[in-house]
Amino acid sequence: MPIYEYCCEACGNNFESLVFGDECPTCPNCESPKVCKQMSACGFVSKGSGGQTVGKSAGSACSGCKPSAGCAGCSK
Repeated sequence: MPIYEYCCEACGNNFESLVFGDECPTCPNCESPKVCKQMSACGFVSKGSGGQTVGKSAGSACSGCKPSAGCAGCSK
C-alpha cells in the first residue's frame, strides 16, 4: 500500500495519503475530492559501484567476455 503525495486544487494544501486499491483521497484540510497526485522523490539509494567490471560484460555471468565486445564476442 503506497503513500502518495497530493495537492488540493481547492485550497492548495499539500499532503500525503496511504492509498488502498482504487481509493480516491480527499483533502484533510477542506475535504475536497479535487486533488492532484504529485511527483515524489525516490525512496531508496543505490549503494553499489554502478560501474562495469573489467573482464566481464555488464550482467554477464561468465568471465570470458571482453568489455569492448560483450558476450557476442565471447567464445564461452
